[in-house]
Amino acid sequence: MTFQIIVKIGISIFLLGWTSIGVYLAMNFQRLFGIHKDTPSETPGERSFGVTHVFAVWIGGMALGIYFLGK
Repeated sequence: MTFQIIVKIGISIFLLGWTSIGVYLAMNFQRLFGIHKDTPSETPGERSFGVTHVFAVWIGGMALGIYFLGK
């Protein structure tokens, strides 16, 4: 096997794991990102910023993986 094929297999395994993390986040969205009983003063803006950050990182990781898989 060439090094390029080994790297592509590694990226493919990473993308499978990354996708499963995304599915987990989507299935447990309310529990993970819903209103916290411990911090009732948390505003919807603070919560939406956290959710946006998590999904931006997830999408960015997926985009980089797909980009390098195609190279």
